[in-house]
Amino acid sequence: MSARLTNRLHVRKPAPAGSHTDESWLTARRVARELDKIIDGQGPRRVAIERVAAELRLTTRQVYNLLARYRIDRTVTSLLRDGDRTRKKRLQEAVETIIAATLRQQWLVQEGPPLAPVVDEIRARCEEANLAPPSYPTIASRIFVLFSPEEIAKKRSANPKHLNRLKPRPGYIHAARPLDVCQIDHTPTDINFVEVVEGGGAFVGRAFLTILIDVATRCIVGFCLTLEKPSALSVALCLAQAMCPKDGWLAARGIDHRWPMFGRPRLLVTDSAKEFKGHAFKRGCEDYGIRIRYRDRGRVHQGGVVERLLGKLNAVLATQPGSTGRSVADRDEYPAEQRARLSFADLEQCIALTVIDHNLHQNEKTLKVPAAEWERQARDLPRFDDDPSRILLAFLPGKARCLSQQGMRMFALEYYSPWLGVLVPQRDRLGKLDVRYDPRDISHVYVRDPDTREFRAVERRDGTLVPMTLWEHKADRFRRRAAGARTAVEKVAIPRRIAEIAGGPKPSRGELRNAVRRTLAAEAAKPYDAMRESPPAPPEHPARQKRRLPVEDW
Repeated sequence: MSARLTNRLHVRKPAPAGSHTDESWLTARRVARELDKIIDGQGPRRVAIERVAAELRLTTRQVYNLLARYRIDRTVTSLLRDGDRTRKKRLQEAVETIIAATLRQQWLVQEGPPLAPVVDEIRARCEEANLAPPSYPTIASRIFVLFSPEEIAKKRSANPKHLNRLKPRPGYIHAARPLDVCQIDHTPTDINFVEVVEGGGAFVGRAFLTILIDVATRCIVGFCLTLEKPSALSVALCLAQAMCPKDGWLAARGIDHRWPMFGRPRLLVTDSAKEFKGHAFKRGCEDYGIRIRYRDRGRVHQGGVVERLLGKLNAVLATQPGSTGRSVADRDEYPAEQRARLSFADLEQCIALTVIDHNLHQNEKTLKVPAAEWERQARDLPRFDDDPSRILLAFLPGKARCLSQQGMRMFALEYYSPWLGVLVPQRDRLGKLDVRYDPRDISHVYVRDPDTREFRAVERRDGTLVPMTLWEHKADRFRRRAAGARTAVEKVAIPRRIAEIAGGPKPSRGELRNAVRRTLAAEAAKPYDAMRESPPAPPEHPARQKRRLPVEDW
């Protein structure tokens, strides 16, 4: 009991009021009542101290120390801290030197070793120097005296997060007016959707959600729900919805609620994802006068408004059947795929309604309603009457392609349109043309007309206008490539045969010379041909008269 009470009251560092536990506070209050009896008592001081020491199960010396601290202002809090005095060191100077040197050499390193083997080394060094070895708690108490928390965090770990935890980072994102600062980000939804495919069964999976929020009013201005992972397409779809009125979009989905937030952001704050670093995103923002600011690793903490709203939307979705939970432990063996009920269209409607409900919900901290703040501050915002299709084309991925007499090639496909034929004579002067494509349908691409600077559709040259996604086209080419592929042995069989033919044994120079000699010698005139007697001419035979057959007249 006395050891525990001493540990509670004689803490090493000052502790502000409110940082103590209920147990330590009750203990200190009990000690304060006993010390009040000593100070206000009339009897002998020594007898009162001995009685209190027996009551608290402390030594008289400990009671004297507590009494010296308590009598200054007579508060319970004074018993919860050491005061301003520093306790006198009881170890020899040589032992202190060994402790400091060994801790710095073997404990304060990036490998982060445990303290126990270092304590063994310190005790061994003290024994070798004929010094009394210190105990484990004594050595452990020296760590925070010798090294600052910043030094420990910096030298015992290579992770900069440990050092950042010790630094003040009061980052805050602020915007004076609506659309001055907006944020955009993605997250996978914490719910499964089910989609029935005719002839192919049912697909169950998670969708990806992209939202764009306004910092000044905390309104969600637009969102995009896709089956594919975040890409330039999901960013383009989200911006196309956020920058244009949504009355037609809501009516097409049977949603009878207002969502009046739209407009061009002046500054877009993003993280460092590749879809925000790509050429398509930067080019589209430049086209519409949107500045970009990246939240780098050192400034991620500044203004995580979009992350909080993404979590809020996911929290609402997680209450529906098919919830995946935030982790495997949070799911708790819940059969998420079997319980999925919402289709992709239903999930999109639920998200839209959740977004509208958020815009109408009062913030519990600021007591502001995002929709009311938008109505109050967005009256003087400029209106540009942007076309969603033009915005989508501005942010879609694209390539630069040269025009040939046959049109242009993309994805191993040929594209041509009659209006491109007018540009063929000027193709050398025009250079490469700006081409955009929608990965959801590559039966057409969109080429910027050099004269009007507007995008015009160009279909496939083979006349196939059936919609085809880019990933379907890639899968088909992969399948065909695999079907027509040859093994490694088959690929080198014919080249090996050619090499055998070309690398066969060649006649030497002497052999070739002898072959030529034989040919020339065979063709040369021979003396015996002149000496050979000519054969006698065959004798002439007299001509035989023809016999006529008798002809009988009738």
